Amino acid sequence: MKRLVGLLVVSAVGCAGQQDGGPPTLGTTPSQWVYVPVEGSRCMDGSPTGIGVNLGTSGDLVIYLEGGGACFNSSTCSHVAHPSGWGPANFETEIAPYNIGLFDRIDDANPLHDATFVFVPYCTGDVHAGSNPTGMGDRAFVGYTNIGHDLDLIVPQSKQVKRVVLAGSSAGGFGALMNYDRTQIAFGTTPVFLVDDSGPPLDDAYLTPCLQQMFRTSWNLEAALPAGCTTCTQANGGGLSNALGWLADAHPDRRLGLITSTRDGVIRSFYGYGYPDCVAGAAGNPMPEAAFSAGIADLRDRALADHPNFRVYAKDSGEHVWLLFEPDKISPRKDGSGKHLSDWLTELLDPSMPWDSVTP
Repeated sequence: MKRLVGLLVVSAVGCAGQQDGGPPTLGTTPSQWVYVPVEGSRCMDGSPTGIGVNLGTSGDLVIYLEGGGACFNSSTCSHVAHPSGWGPANFETEIAPYNIGLFDRIDDANPLHDATFVFVPYCTGDVHAGSNPTGMGDRAFVGYTNIGHDLDLIVPQSKQVKRVVLAGSSAGGFGALMNYDRTQIAFGTTPVFLVDDSGPPLDDAYLTPCLQQMFRTSWNLEAALPAGCTTCTQANGGGLSNALGWLADAHPDRRLGLITSTRDGVIRSFYGYGYPDCVAGAAGNPMPEAAFSAGIADLRDRALADHPNFRVYAKDSGEHVWLLFEPDKISPRKDGSGKHLSDWLTELLDPSMPWDSVTP
């Protein structure tokens, strides 16, 4: 099954001039995955890490952040991705699945088959947003620090790039959101689009302040929050959802998108540690479906209602992560009706087209 096809950039022909330019000058072998060590980057166990690069021929650059859980207590840390590192020794095994969909170079239906792909591994357990080198259990939560090193390597060699898509799934979706502001600043006038797949930071009534405080304390999350977002940090630990509106206002000529299920079982399991409070949540029971669905509706219909450049694609489902499937097969409703994800992404990436949130 063709998966990920055009997931983030279905409309590579969308904006005038975006097929101009050329790929980064990273010096890797075209159309082949190559491991590129990134000086200063490391995993939670302290081992060095890097990025995967698959050099294309066009002016499109896709930076994809891998997902794989979150480490903020003994339970969650036992299931997080790549706790023993992600480096050259296991590169070929880890990167092997990424030759389909978005990364498929022989699929004529993929409008980005000539794009350059940068794969950012997830081995820090902190949704790519940590700046705490001495975290719990001697873990180095340095995902945000690593992204800085990645950008230091990529941006100077991307002067010919005409468009950037910063995306990620699950923990990578949260990471793309947390790193969007710095990425757009780093690329200057080159437009950066955001696609956050299954990483919804809900209002404090749903993603409770006590749980947010766990994230802040475990990962030193404050270092990743934009300095200008004064409402992103509240005295009780809450406020993270305010970053959405702030980003939309800070980058009014960019389009930012969130894809989510209305009953996402994986995210509900993480948010359950704090719902309805952190005492009751300590049992590890998932947040109820009705509460999570209400949180998604609140985010879409209230928090982002006045921000036309930040929209939500919500699907009636309990499944997790939608960038891993053919977007023209995904619709918001169980019966297959409604706007398909491929059409919504096409609109997202073409500022000349009308664009709005999608509800089941």
